[in-house]
Amino acid sequence: MSIYKTLPVLAVATLLSACGSDSSNDSTQYAKVSFSVSDAPVDTMSEVVVAFDKLELKHKNGNTYLIEVDKDDEGNEYQQIDLLDYQGTDAALIITEHTLPAGVYKEMIVHTKAGDMNWVKDDETSGEYDLKIPSNKLKLGGFEVIPEDDNTVQGFTIEFDLRQSLVERGNAGKNGYNLKPHGVKIVDNREAASLWGRVALDLFDAGEGCDYDTGNFVYLYPAHGLDNYLLVDNHDPFDVDFDGNYPPESSISPYASAPVDQDGDYAFGFIPAGDYTVAFTCNAVDDDPVQYDSDIKIANPETQRFEITLDKMQEKIFDFSL
Repeated sequence: MSIYKTLPVLAVATLLSACGSDSSNDSTQYAKVSFSVSDAPVDTMSEVVVAFDKLELKHKNGNTYLIEVDKDDEGNEYQQIDLLDYQGTDAALIITEHTLPAGVYKEMIVHTKAGDMNWVKDDETSGEYDLKIPSNKLKLGGFEVIPEDDNTVQGFTIEFDLRQSLVERGNAGKNGYNLKPHGVKIVDNREAASLWGRVALDLFDAGEGCDYDTGNFVYLYPAHGLDNYLLVDNHDPFDVDFDGNYPPESSISPYASAPVDQDGDYAFGFIPAGDYTVAFTCNAVDDDPVQYDSDIKIANPETQRFEITLDKMQEKIFDFSL
């Protein structure tokens, strides 16, 4: 399950343009970069399709660079991707080797196609619903391009944690879904690690308020030395629909969460290296991406939390057992 394998080249032609003043300073350094997308899956969905159009990159020097995504196999000038096909350590390459000025980029804006080119399929309702990306843009954080003296390609992955970023509109998905930037992160592959393992099946109903067949998830929190009561579920207090019920002061939100399948397997891909606390819970079936839910206990059983360290460009296997 390596995230450092060579990805297939989908196309070779891209377009780069700079907006505003462009310095002709001969001291400018450049690097080759690539961009991919991957995701952590979301409950009950069988498809989450997004039509990627271009990336808008804002350099700290004031310039803005627009990069068209690679053409798809049919020659379309966009990439229409089912994110659920690229879970865990899998990724879809959307921009192949592209030369950019080195340095710090303050912001990335992911542009998507408008209209009915984005949708989700919900297993629970057996329905297909429209997926709205407000203004057809996802405004993300920054990243740094390192100058290279050789032909090394610096790879970045846009990681979608759909349990945080995919939000239902209305009841039972009848009004569709929103995809928002909360939970979408830019990861430098050279600074990334992966984590996967197995949860013992007898843990599925060993905790408080648990049903064997639902609610089994692994949560990942940044740092060591965290108290159990500080570990809370996914929520977004900046969402317009947040109900004002805040978690305890100094609480720690998960960096990411991953479902445990019926065989007990879970996986995280493209996680920045560092110290983490990993916790299993068997009662997280109702983890709302917007609202804080005090009824979700993490860890559950309470002994199922551990401190781990993820090293750069390494895979770590960690199993949960009674």
